[in-house]
Amino acid sequence: MDSLQFFMPVRLALEAGEPVTEIYNVDQAVDFLLNWPVGRQGPVYQRALNACFAATVGQETTEKARKAFFNFARVGGLLAKDVSILTSGAARSRLRRSRAKLSLQIH
Repeated sequence: MDSLQFFMPVRLALEAGEPVTEIYNVDQAVDFLLNWPVGRQGPVYQRALNACFAATVGQETTEKARKAFFNFARVGGLLAKDVSILTSGAARSRLRRSRAKLSLQIH
């Protein structure tokens, strides 16, 4: 198994009615992030990009890179609807704050 392979792909729903995009490894995550619009790049994006780049050179674990990329997708509302995430009150509160920050950066 490739050392940069995610234990489970990150499933993205980029456009309604389009097939789900699956990101299977760090290299695919880096490619996706490098193609992300400049005007929509904020701190969550930067953390994901940094973690993924660090994983490619052995400075970060693949799991931490996946988690950072997953968080980027979650905050950005990109996760496919079939992806389960934590639903505790604290997690919902963090999600709302993160989305509000992302929204401020987009506008």
